[in-house]
Amino acid sequence: MRFLTKTFLCGAFLLVLFPATIAFADAKSDYEYQFGQYRQNYAEYTLLKKDFLDNPTLDNQQKAILAAKQTISSRESAKADYATYLLTLIDSSNVTYAPINQIIQSLTSAKAFYSAQALKSQSIVTPADLKAFTADYATNSVDPDRSFRTGNVAYKISQLVGFQVQLKNSLDIILPKLAAPLSTPLQTKINDLQTQGNDINTTIDTFTNKLYSDEEIANIDSDSYFSDKTDTIKNIQTLQLKWIDSLIDIDLNYAHS
Repeated sequence: MRFLTKTFLCGAFLLVLFPATIAFADAKSDYEYQFGQYRQNYAEYTLLKKDFLDNPTLDNQQKAILAAKQTISSRESAKADYATYLLTLIDSSNVTYAPINQIIQSLTSAKAFYSAQALKSQSIVTPADLKAFTADYATNSVDPDRSFRTGNVAYKISQLVGFQVQLKNSLDIILPKLAAPLSTPLQTKINDLQTQGNDINTTIDTFTNKLYSDEEIANIDSDSYFSDKTDTIKNIQTLQLKWIDSLIDIDLNYAHS
């Protein structure tokens, strides 16, 4: 029985990732729960704020301030949990890829920032406290918020890198099954496959390093930030699927059972 089919290879890759799905499922659940709390608190705050504007009594003011504090706390907790979720997703790829370490650190710092802001919001008592908190937050939350954008891209990159590792491992399993000495056509196929793998690695490196360029940093808040990256990721995935086809050809036509 031959070792490889495309379905088998992709399935094996998913099995490698499966244990990690338990960890990020928990992280996802935590985030979704906290985000649900935020939405509920925000809806309550909206109503109480309207009540205060319609009837600006001291009692209504205090209710609106308390609701605002609860909303901010749940929002920051949700953001901290989302940072945790992204970090868990990246970790689930089971690879160590130095070029995304800076993004991972940014997410880690963002998680700490949002957790601290959730605690800080508990000191809000007066309208002046709320105004001061909001002004300070608007200034200091820019970089942590941006880390979510780069973090999502880093997760996709970690998947690409993880798949590259699995492809190389599959080739390493097949090579000992090839009859020696290798024929010239077979050696050429293997050389081409190794070259293609290196080219894909280089493409991933180039793509990742570009994230830190001045151009990308200046474009990080735009609506188009993800569009070209999505195209690049799809192109890399296409190259990886072609690589699998070549590997399957070697396995089916040259490897021993």
